[in-house]
Amino acid sequence: MDFLVSDFGGAREYFDGGPGSDRWAELESVLLDLVPQFQPSDQAGKIGAPIFDPKGTNLRLTTAAAAAGWRAIPVPSSLTEFGVDWDGGKGLVLAEWQFSNYPFLWNNVIRTEAVFQSEIVLPAMDGPIDALIVVTKSGAMPASNSTLYFEQAEAQLNTVTTLGVFRLPIRLVGLTVDASRAELELDWNQYSGRYSRVPTATDRRFMNVGWGRPSNYGYRPLRLT
Repeated sequence: MDFLVSDFGGAREYFDGGPGSDRWAELESVLLDLVPQFQPSDQAGKIGAPIFDPKGTNLRLTTAAAAAGWRAIPVPSSLTEFGVDWDGGKGLVLAEWQFSNYPFLWNNVIRTEAVFQSEIVLPAMDGPIDALIVVTKSGAMPASNSTLYFEQAEAQLNTVTTLGVFRLPIRLVGLTVDASRAELELDWNQYSGRYSRVPTATDRRFMNVGWGRPSNYGYRPLRLT
């Protein structure tokens, strides 16, 4: 899988040759091995069109990360207003696969900043956490309306970190497709209903890649046929 990276709060120094390099190497391998996950849209105006599959992607990231020793980490009782758990954690690093609507990015960042600043030791972690990795998708990926995308998250994080609101080192990752590709190998997942979590059928497909005009954020919309 192709991906983009943007760092905040000293994350580059931490993950690239620093104390978090082993944790990043593990997740980088998971990301590189990930087969892009797509599904047919059920939204009006684009019924059946290929769109990014957040459920299939989440499942495969969780399974592959678990094989490398990453586990879901429960949110402490003092922060239950901010959810149940982080998708992954190992050593001193937490990870989130964030493909929901954009406000959930701040849910993830705020609760992680809280445990970072308070130096809470979470279950199964080696000590107070050092950093957060957030995996989302690029805006190039056709997707359901209003879901978070990398370029949007990057702009928002740039603003708040410049203002000094957060001190937490954050590595933001955006799943994407290289613009030089003419064909994409992907998993085509079908579900019994909108709220089903596990595909009823998965087919490995090869689809032709086309590109639209660059957006205001600089990405080119992906078109699969």
